[in-house]
Amino acid sequence: MTTARRKTSNAMPLMVFGAVSVVALGGVGIWIFSDVGRARKEAEAAARVVPAMPDGKLQLVSSTMQEADYISLDDLKRGEDGSVSVTLVRIGRKVDSIEGGAAMVTRRESVDCASRRIFEGRIGIFDVDGRLTGATNGYSGDRGRPADSGDYEIPAVCDGKKGRVVQGFRVAQREVQALPDDVAARAETRPDDAEAWAWLCAAGTRNRWRDRTPDDCAHALKLRPDDHATRIDRAFILMKIGRASESDAEFARVLADDPRNATALYGRSLSHALRGDEAAARKDRGAAMDIEEDVPNWIARTYNLQVSHHYRVR
Repeated sequence: MTTARRKTSNAMPLMVFGAVSVVALGGVGIWIFSDVGRARKEAEAAARVVPAMPDGKLQLVSSTMQEADYISLDDLKRGEDGSVSVTLVRIGRKVDSIEGGAAMVTRRESVDCASRRIFEGRIGIFDVDGRLTGATNGYSGDRGRPADSGDYEIPAVCDGKKGRVVQGFRVAQREVQALPDDVAARAETRPDDAEAWAWLCAAGTRNRWRDRTPDDCAHALKLRPDDHATRIDRAFILMKIGRASESDAEFARVLADDPRNATALYGRSLSHALRGDEAAARKDRGAAMDIEEDVPNWIARTYNLQVSHHYRVR
């Protein structure tokens, strides 16, 4: 009797452990199948659509010698389960520098911020004019793939990290990509092509100045008056050649439409400083850097301006 009781008492814990194990494994199985099901559903949906080059707001998340990466803020969608669906845009420094000879690519993906896993969708491949030249599927496996140090979008998508924001891929392209050698010829032969003239204006403001650059910018704005990036380009050119009142007018017009445009705010702060109004300069500079902390350095690099340390801090 004693032996029988001992066997029974030993068997009970084993039976309980076995039951708990079955329940636990069942829970893990449900989680895995749920996760796999969600990943497959995301992948199937993404596989049907090639993400176009976006015209909405783009936030810069990475910039290297070879390329720059952005996320499309207008396409960003947050799910109740903590996942985030987003379109990524990569722009090569040259018109053919992305692997395979592309100028730009887009990628749709879903990010599980809790587990830091990525589910990749379709990838679109584009030429310098923004034309789709090919498409392929991203890779993430059934349960996604773990994010790594090259997934620069994670801090912005999951942690809310801020960065430079531009309006549309064309503006990003003009800021990142080496300008075509024939940019002037292209514009001259296309008098009604607003983008060609905007790029010619950008060329003059950066490193390919010509005497007609202010007029190039004016022509671009005549074709597309709401192009804030080109208006800011023109404002900085006018500032550099001493046409202060015209420069101020361009900054003012941008800020009337977009009061939180960090580049225009900082440009106006420099105008105040040139006139000796330090209080107004400091106010606009602080407002600009609250929106985009690196804006003084970006402006100094882009427009080849000598900006002292005093005007790079709040």
